[in-house]
Amino acid sequence: MSDWKTYFEKHAKRKPREQLVRAVSYCSNKENALDLGAGTLIEAAFLLENGFSHVTAVDSSPESLEFAKHFDSERFKLETIKFDEFKLEPNTYDLVNAQYALPFYGKQNFESFIENIKKSLKIGGVFVGQFFGNRDDWNTKDKNLAFQTKEEVQNFLSDMEVIEFQEEEKEGNTASGNTKHWHLFHFIIRKK
Repeated sequence: MSDWKTYFEKHAKRKPREQLVRAVSYCSNKENALDLGAGTLIEAAFLLENGFSHVTAVDSSPESLEFAKHFDSERFKLETIKFDEFKLEPNTYDLVNAQYALPFYGKQNFESFIENIKKSLKIGGVFVGQFFGNRDDWNTKDKNLAFQTKEEVQNFLSDMEVIEFQEEEKEGNTASGNTKHWHLFHFIIRKK
């Protein structure tokens, strides 16, 4: 996406994503959560309000700093770095949230990135988010975004307990108002 400022303006006042709300109900422990592609920090705030002791948010956009000013620094940390610069420690998180964020890691080493996210979960930890499907309009040679087939996504999820999995294709708008064909795989999974 070329206009992150527009995205932040449009999403500053929305409610937490329903998929994350559902995912939190599957968490038996709420010590550490990771919010990848945290943006306006709406989901990070929701996690703190819903009992997580500590939330780490990662977003490369400096605009996220503006939203972090009112957070309790004892319980919250914002890393304004790219995903590939963030060190995912094994067996650390009770929940990893990645709402519409994973594809922005890029194509190179994407599979390793997903494996490292899964390794960063504690046993019983929940991973929630979306993969972009191969029929998505943004799947062009000039974009360095990661796209998957249904088979590839199911392979990513195969060693986990699948709580929710839904493929979605629709015509819709981007935050900047452009129309596009969306192809998404929504998931909530738990580490066995």
